[in-house]
Amino acid sequence: MNIKKIGAAAACILFLSACGSTGSPEQQSVTESASEESMTEEVLSILSETAVENTEPPVICESFSDENFLAEKRGTVILRYSEDEAASDKGALRIFNRNNSWDGVQYNADKFRGNELEAEGSFRSSNPSVRISIQYTVNDNTSYNTIASVNTTESSYSKASGKYVVPKNAENIIVYVESDRLEDIYIDDFSVKVCGDYTYYPEAVATEFVDTSDYPSLKEEYKDYFRIGTATSPNLLDKEPYAKLIKAQYNSMTMGNSFKPDSILDHNKTVRDIDKYMYSPAVKFDAVKTELDFARDNGLTVRGHTLLWHNQTPDWLFYKNYDIGGELADRETMLARMENYIKNVMEWTEENYPGLVRAWDVVNEAADDGGGMRKSLWYQTVGEDYIEQAFMFARKYAPEGTKLFYNDYNSYQTRKQNDIITFLRPVVEAGNIDGMGMQSHINVDISISQYMTALQKYYDELGLEINVTELDVCRGKSDNWQQEQGDYYKEFMSEILKLRKNGVPITSVTLWGISDTDSWLSSDYPLIFNDDLSRKPAFDGMIEAVNNQE
Repeated sequence: MNIKKIGAAAACILFLSACGSTGSPEQQSVTESASEESMTEEVLSILSETAVENTEPPVICESFSDENFLAEKRGTVILRYSEDEAASDKGALRIFNRNNSWDGVQYNADKFRGNELEAEGSFRSSNPSVRISIQYTVNDNTSYNTIASVNTTESSYSKASGKYVVPKNAENIIVYVESDRLEDIYIDDFSVKVCGDYTYYPEAVATEFVDTSDYPSLKEEYKDYFRIGTATSPNLLDKEPYAKLIKAQYNSMTMGNSFKPDSILDHNKTVRDIDKYMYSPAVKFDAVKTELDFARDNGLTVRGHTLLWHNQTPDWLFYKNYDIGGELADRETMLARMENYIKNVMEWTEENYPGLVRAWDVVNEAADDGGGMRKSLWYQTVGEDYIEQAFMFARKYAPEGTKLFYNDYNSYQTRKQNDIITFLRPVVEAGNIDGMGMQSHINVDISISQYMTALQKYYDELGLEINVTELDVCRGKSDNWQQEQGDYYKEFMSEILKLRKNGVPITSVTLWGISDTDSWLSSDYPLIFNDDLSRKPAFDGMIEAVNNQE
């Protein structure tokens, strides 16, 4: 091991790091002993073009034992070395003055391009959890993915460790530390290293897109049953190959991030005149226009995602005078802010894009994984009836014909489903909800029968319309994972169609992204198109499912 030190911070070159590899053959580097038969065409192409073997693999390694460290600020934070008896060497890095969930520390990780990395660190914080995440850009689209997450306490350190395969066409790669809540974070013994054999990519490997014009059209094949949608981002729509594919394949779209509260709420304008905006925080809509324009101009309808959520909603919204250093706002203040936010978003959208948004996810992910209702800041400030209040306001301001949905993940699991049904019953009785959104971030090991039984139950017990809102299917571990995944998509969609024919009002199925590269679960290859937009067996499975209907 050849390590260069700067003060007490060690961050340099590791000759060999054997962590094992869980990536697909397409992503793993080729060793000298690899047989010709084991090399995929993609790997051979890489070796002949841009890959450089036998280059020393990078490593990031910091123990934070004094004031010399390489970690860079991310966002508004202040970084300080802190003597800490709970740390392994009695010293740690303190991150404070955090104003956004993504505020933390970061490291440039461009040299990990095209390789599997392993990141780990020890953390303590009064935040409930801390994450190690990775950010990178592919084809001008920026992705944010979690490498590892750990539950944290204020008194002792907890270790997070995880692996991630970085795409070979990624640019501006950053590994960073973040947390949903804004309390201080203490870091000790942080490292990022290469797993397995290392191949150096000096630059991102350019994506050469295939011609998609001869693909059968999902929206046409499914037009007699329900709408077929996809999640989008402005950067993807600026790429002609993506735009062409979206227009050909889909008749519905959901903005992946642009309609979320942290993209809409205007903190600077709000705090400049607190008295004016005390009960109605300022909003801005610059982030949504590109995608709404695209949908309007190309005949796609839009699912609005999402009005109320515990995540990607800035904490300052919930505090008196919008001061996160103070006390939480009272119920009456938060009800006013909730109503005015929903009113402002719905009215602006209908005024500028009449009839375009056909459905809204009014409340997102309110069910706690441990049971009951999530104790979010909406819950803490408004109370356990905040869901009922949100839907009441949404019904009040929604244009006629606009459908109102509750949306959640793992909503097919029995305990979680029972909780969701319990807190949606009064909303149904009040006539303020139209549908249930099943996110459907699943994998090939999830029982399709269990999923379909749960879907049927939402309709039977609540009488709600059903949308599959965020479908992606993570690959399995078999060597033939692409075909296995394709067979799963085929069976899944076949069963969805059976329910639809049997009278369950399934009105939309939305895939959460276009290609594997732009998926939030990119390392699990969960979507129906490859990076170059070539069709996967998953796409063919969806086509076969509808074509095989009796």
